[in-house]
Amino acid sequence: MLCSATASRSPARRRAPPRRHPSARLPRRYAAAPRTCAVAPPAIQASSRCPVAREMLDGQEVVVEHVHDADNEAKELGEWFPFEIQDKEGTTRIILTRRDQKEQIEVEVFLPSPADPLEHNGQQKHDTKDDNSQAHAINGPANQYYIPLVVKIHKGMASWLEISCRSYPDELAIESLAFGPTDESFDSSNVEAKICNLPEELQQACYAYLKSRAISSDVTNFLHAYMINKECHEYLAWLRKLKGLIKSK
Repeated sequence: MLCSATASRSPARRRAPPRRHPSARLPRRYAAAPRTCAVAPPAIQASSRCPVAREMLDGQEVVVEHVHDADNEAKELGEWFPFEIQDKEGTTRIILTRRDQKEQIEVEVFLPSPADPLEHNGQQKHDTKDDNSQAHAINGPANQYYIPLVVKIHKGMASWLEISCRSYPDELAIESLAFGPTDESFDSSNVEAKICNLPEELQQACYAYLKSRAISSDVTNFLHAYMINKECHEYLAWLRKLKGLIKSK
């Protein structure tokens, strides 16, 4: 269920601030933003004698203002966003929480991951934009990345349901689900099932179930913009620390 190639992680040369993609303005209905940053530290020598390192660090400030501006705009979503966002700096994930009737909903959202087209072909994905759309096999050009989601729904004090997903820029794909009683000694792996092994009717019911719990296209599109901004923010924070180490030599 993976797709496309990894994003380039080579250091960027000095250049003028990039033009903002329309999705960076974060309108009420969010278009999934293109992936532009890579959070993994590049393979460089941590030395001021490394010209590539100096060039990369000097160009860091060019994009800082742009990323911070996008982050500030993202915070304006609180009026309609159905979840509370817990975002701790220095981490690779955020946590969304929400109470719905007798349920406690928690969503772990991770930084973008590169997609593998070799594993993606022949798998199924679901278009969250169309309630009646059918899961379909993907062929041809695939998306370059996806955002891992883990949705955990606590049914009071008695039981829980966990659904693992991959959110692509235009679609949501459920990978597996597990359920069980609220008992720390309970092994969830005993009741975990791959979505592709379930009957088609039950697969569609799982997608409808997520949508009824506010995992909609508006939410996933926003999460793409938010996590890409977070990825850039964490990467720049890493660059600042590296810059401090280099300057201290």
